[in-house]
Amino acid sequence: MKKTKRRWTMNKKLYLYLYIFMLFLLSSCAPPAVKEVKLIWPSPPEEPKIAYVASYHGESDFKKKGFFETILGETAFSTELQKPYGVTAYGDKMYITDTQSAVVFVFDLKEQKVTFMGHKDMGKLALPAGVAVSSDGIIFVSDAKQKRVFGYDANGNLKIALGKKDEFKNPGGIAINNDIGRLYIIDSYGHMVHVYSTKGDPLFTFGKRGDGDGEFNYPSNVAIDRKTGNVYIVDTQNFRVQVFDKDGKFVKRFGQVGDVPGTFTRPKGIGIDSEGHIYVADAAFDNLQIFDDKGQLLLFIGGPGHEPGYFWLPAGVYVDEKDKVYIVDSFNHRVQVLQYISEKWKKENPEKYKEYLLK
Repeated sequence: MKKTKRRWTMNKKLYLYLYIFMLFLLSSCAPPAVKEVKLIWPSPPEEPKIAYVASYHGESDFKKKGFFETILGETAFSTELQKPYGVTAYGDKMYITDTQSAVVFVFDLKEQKVTFMGHKDMGKLALPAGVAVSSDGIIFVSDAKQKRVFGYDANGNLKIALGKKDEFKNPGGIAINNDIGRLYIIDSYGHMVHVYSTKGDPLFTFGKRGDGDGEFNYPSNVAIDRKTGNVYIVDTQNFRVQVFDKDGKFVKRFGQVGDVPGTFTRPKGIGIDSEGHIYVADAAFDNLQIFDDKGQLLLFIGGPGHEPGYFWLPAGVYVDEKDKVYIVDSFNHRVQVLQYISEKWKKENPEKYKEYLLK
């Protein structure tokens, strides 16, 4: 009788453990709940100009790992962003370099999945920084440690490698003018810009160390104005943005060192929208500043924090053809996406715009 009772007690415990295990397994496989966030800038009653869209962290944005995936793991690196730096978008995909995991995260927003590139033996990355995509689908990634720029196809296969020995000292931000097939590569430690064709042919360089017009002091990132072809470069340690034409001829500059909005302390990422507004992330202010084409401050977003719309060491910035603004929020291990509410966007999204007008 005692043995039967003891066996019954043990069976009850076993069933309880199995029940808890099944609950854990089911909850692990369920997609994560998405919390809707509504943020607009400036605040009502001002007319909205920028709206928060979403934040992306990794595989957990689309699914939760199952029990055995959690135990055994799938890759030699984390499938969640650890220390992202560069970002770009092309079609339905978003590409993010991660300097800690040494890979490029590929977020397929249509298929709702994350894949990776730069981890294969051919073209294996060490310290990926900048990322840009050419119109023929080659994903270019700069590697600051290997001092090369690699080009991959959509499947992550290495197709091209740029940079002879000692050519680059520290390749960082990169941008592509697809209209003329040019790749602009920032060499931070070389205080210059290398220009290649997207086929891999070296064309020319411009810049040297200094604080005069057309000179640099540890530049970091670059963006192309799609309307003019002008090249905008964050001249980080000169605390300014410099603008050049497509051939590297100096056009203008704006910005100065300071601790108030409209000035810079540690400018990093840069992007240009369809109406010529300039978005600059400052890693010291933990914010995103928006300027007009004359360099006058229009609006700033964020400040130190972890909630949506706040940043912790922001880095790369990219603005796509639909005026979505992608900001790498490095120490928050995410990329935040905002929408510039252009006149074109208002006409294409009248109902959504009405929601933003609600007081």
